[in-house]
Amino acid sequence: MLRQARLEATIDDYLQSISPPPVEQLKAMLDQWCQQQRIDSPQKLQRWQQQQGLSSEQWQQFVARRGCWLLWCEQNLEDKLNNHYLERKSQLDQVSYSLLRVKDQHLANELHLRIKEDEASFEEIASEYSEGPERQQGGQLGPVPLSQPHPMLAKLLQVSTPGQLWPPKQLGDWWIVVRLKELHCTELTDSLKQRLLLELGDQHLEEQLSAAETKGQA
Repeated sequence: MLRQARLEATIDDYLQSISPPPVEQLKAMLDQWCQQQRIDSPQKLQRWQQQQGLSSEQWQQFVARRGCWLLWCEQNLEDKLNNHYLERKSQLDQVSYSLLRVKDQHLANELHLRIKEDEASFEEIASEYSEGPERQQGGQLGPVPLSQPHPMLAKLLQVSTPGQLWPPKQLGDWWIVVRLKELHCTELTDSLKQRLLLELGDQHLEEQLSAAETKGQA
C-alpha cells in the first residue's frame, strides 16, 4: 500500500505540468470511459459509483485524472510507443488453428495424408487419434495469443496462409500436423495506443520508484 501511495504521489507530481481539461474535453473523457467500461445507462453508472464508494464529482475527478495521466504519457513517452508495440505484438496478435499430435511419425504421415485427400475432416481425425488435450475440441484451438503456442509452432503459423495444411513436423517427442484457420493481427488503433501508453507510464513509474529506493539505500 505504501508503494502504491508513492506511485500515486509521483503521478500527482507529473500532473502539475498538465492543465485540467476544459468542460467539453472532460465530457468526451467521461463518455469514452463509460464506453470502455460498457456502462451504457445512468443507472449502471450510479451502481458502479456506489460499488466504488464514489460520488458523481469524485468519479469525474477520477476519470479526469486518468485522462491527464494519459496526456502526460503521450507527451513524454510516445517516442517509445512503436518499439513497445512491436515487443508486445506476439501477445496482442491472436491465432486460430487446428492441431493434432501423435508420438508415431508413420501415423502422423498417414493422418496428414487422409486429411489432405479429404478422406476425413481434420476434426474427425483429431477427435479419434490426437494424443493431446486438443482432442476434446476436435483439434480446434483459438483464438489464443500468438505467444501461447510453442515458439516453433508460432513461427509456423505466422508464415502460414489461412487453410494451409502442413505436413508432419517434429516438436519435441511429438509429431504434429497443423492447419492455420486465421491469424488475427492487432493494429495500432487509438484504443490500443492508449493502452500501450498507459503500460509505458506504469513502467516509467516503476523505474523511477526503484531508482529512488536504490538511491535511498546507498
